[in-house]
Amino acid sequence: MGEGNLKIGVVGAGVMGSGHLEYLSREVPGVTVAALAEPDESLRKTVLDRFNLTCPGFNTLEDMLDGVDLDGVVVASPDRFHAESIRLCLSRQMPTLCEKPLAQSLEDAEELSGLAQQSLKDVGRPLIHLGFMRRFDPPFVEVKKLIESGELGAVLYVNASTRNVSSGNIKSEELLTNIAIHEVDTIRWLLSDEWSDLKVLKGRSTSAAPEGTQDPIVLTGSTSNGVVIVADIFANNTYGYDVRCELTFEKGVVRVGIWGDVSVVKNHEHPAHPSFALGENWIARFRQAYVNELLEWTGTLRGKKSSNLATVDDGLRALQVLNWVV
Repeated sequence: MGEGNLKIGVVGAGVMGSGHLEYLSREVPGVTVAALAEPDESLRKTVLDRFNLTCPGFNTLEDMLDGVDLDGVVVASPDRFHAESIRLCLSRQMPTLCEKPLAQSLEDAEELSGLAQQSLKDVGRPLIHLGFMRRFDPPFVEVKKLIESGELGAVLYVNASTRNVSSGNIKSEELLTNIAIHEVDTIRWLLSDEWSDLKVLKGRSTSAAPEGTQDPIVLTGSTSNGVVIVADIFANNTYGYDVRCELTFEKGVVRVGIWGDVSVVKNHEHPAHPSFALGENWIARFRQAYVNELLEWTGTLRGKKSSNLATVDDGLRALQVLNWVV
């Protein structure tokens, strides 16, 4: 790979794909968006025009890989296409950042893990990374540093929420593999600890949920070090995108608020909370996380090492944990 701009291809032009196109073209230096794969020709043209991009467009990932010389690919297509996209990129030895989940089934995830391990032996570095962007969100990074400092003692309990405004025709199992998977990975990463058990509580569903979909759900579980976790997952809350996390330590409480404000309650002191408007989805809330993730990923394309980028094994582990209750 030379010293010029990295040539990146993007798969998908929906909400997530559009986000990556914007971040790569406007906020990640040393990168050129070299191609877009999106089967909807009208959407493809609209999105490229929106960001003043003149790169070629393709119907499929395979066409894109055949048609353009690329340094890396970002996969932001619907979940059901992730496994086949990763298989194809591995077969071409193409460095790839794929949005979560790794796959929609544990069987596919285990197969991909084996293929990724073989490719690691063949090329000497990981080719596939997973888009668990909360690892790069400044508030969550701040909390992880606080945990590692030991200032507040051990973490005893975690209470988390992820609540989307709407989630289309989401199915019950996708509340786990598409939304709750963030909680599973974030807890592992924050605590440097493994889940040891997980259960799902199901109650009354919102009238906003598609017919037959259980929404919301509540996860309860614990880690190997005895930290108890409760997380509610709501796919169709209708009121505004809402992500929160509260960690109870031996000597205090740390909260990541709805808009990423971090408050530390200790020594009988409670900071004031600023007011703010709720967003429509995760894009505004996690904008900087996505940019930071892309910066780190493109750094690996230049030979830098990363300890924070999620790997295929991280994606596999998240699905293994969720498989306990699927």
